Amino acid sequence: MKKVTGIIAALLIVMLAGCGSVSQTPVSGSEEKKTENTADTPIQIVWWVYSDGEVPEDLDKVLLRANEISAEKIGVTADMKFLTGEQFDLDMTAGEYYDMTFSCDWCNDFDNNARAGYYYDITDLAQSVSPQLYEAVDPWWEIGSLNGRIYGVPMLKDLGSEVFFRLNSDYYEGEKGMTLPEEMKFEDLEPMLAAWKQDNPDGYPLYMGQGGLSGMFQVHERIVSDFLVIPYSKAGTPDGTKIIPIWEDEEYMNMLRCLHKWYEEGLINPDAATTTELPYSLLNPVRSGTAWTGYKGWSDPETVGFNVKLVRYIGPNMSRATQQGSLVAINAAAPEEKVEACLKYMELLYTDREFRDTLAYGLEGEHFDYYEGTVIRKDAGSEKYLMDNFVTGPAVSASVVSASKENLADPDQWEKVYEGYKNARISDTKGFSFDQTSVEAELAALSALMDDRYYELVTGTVDPDETMVELSELMYKTGLQKVIDEAQSQLDEYLEGLN
Repeated sequence: MKKVTGIIAALLIVMLAGCGSVSQTPVSGSEEKKTENTADTPIQIVWWVYSDGEVPEDLDKVLLRANEISAEKIGVTADMKFLTGEQFDLDMTAGEYYDMTFSCDWCNDFDNNARAGYYYDITDLAQSVSPQLYEAVDPWWEIGSLNGRIYGVPMLKDLGSEVFFRLNSDYYEGEKGMTLPEEMKFEDLEPMLAAWKQDNPDGYPLYMGQGGLSGMFQVHERIVSDFLVIPYSKAGTPDGTKIIPIWEDEEYMNMLRCLHKWYEEGLINPDAATTTELPYSLLNPVRSGTAWTGYKGWSDPETVGFNVKLVRYIGPNMSRATQQGSLVAINAAAPEEKVEACLKYMELLYTDREFRDTLAYGLEGEHFDYYEGTVIRKDAGSEKYLMDNFVTGPAVSASVVSASKENLADPDQWEKVYEGYKNARISDTKGFSFDQTSVEAELAALSALMDDRYYELVTGTVDPDETMVELSELMYKTGLQKVIDEAQSQLDEYLEGLN
């Protein structure tokens, strides 16, 4: 939280008295502000928001403006509390008070909390109190539902995994005259790597660290650790719920085979399996990353060093985990007045562009400017009000960010992303989560075996077929079949219970 002078602090206290405040420590139930929804006194809701440990420096002034908008339009203001993943777990368990909270698959676990009764059943109120919210989220309410009841509002963003090659278009399209497609197979990258190697014989076009290519594992849904999976290629088939060892996923194995071939041809740096830092100064022509169609975050030549073209090679693939990247749930213990206030607040996030952009990007003219239907961040926005878009609401209702005036994003980006989702491969596991309690000892030993060879496998350093045969023998001797049987039994039982 920024430091302010005594005069400014005093002014802020006066201004915040009716408009909400910002804190990293949630208030207890006894400290909850008791307000009535009158013309002069908006209802104030306590909103737990995700943070990686940092709070934007200009959050106070941005929240003041956001609260002015919401107070005027719906008679509601927010008192935002920024919590880390660990704080969510501690404060949720301790019963600290909140009205609405960030929740997802990977932080403040939505499914577990909803099952435990922490979240309000909004099935009926969502339509009666906030019909425009209900319409905006439709047909994706299943993301925030359990057993046919709605316990959370999805903050719609990228719902599927899409993985892209991030290619130097100045080199490939400009200098070499190649045509970079919108989508390609993994193996189709080889001619591009070879072309750059020929022009730069002492370099490595696919320079990578020990983690390998970012996002490459998104061809399958991880069920148990990173070695028992269900390939997305099997979705909708009889094998769509069959758990297999990773070496039986042919789509993944084929990518590992390509990497090994490229490693032996000198297209990958020899120390890839041991290096922990990527030398961006090398201006590598090929990188990999998970994003969504039309994403411009890697496209600023001043930052990257060249113009970037994204070419998708995986996805879109969907599971309940990928879909549950951001939800907002309401406290089951909240009074109905606050529940309705929360729903109206979320409805405003979906329907009012000025309000949504304020919370997403800050103050127009100070933190960002509008240009050609998109947002371009100013230096103050990048330095003093920068956070992931999904933290404060749905990405789909915020303006799209352009890298610069010369590198504009498509204002209709999200419509095209969701159009692409019509062809997504969707997991058949329906949100299954493995309980490892009965096989913890086996899992620890199996994970150690996999970890011992992981870096060499994902960087192409070793032959994947030979290595996987060795791993298979060792892992089955160490109890792999027991874990497979337990996981498959749990999944079958889980799916049967949904019918």
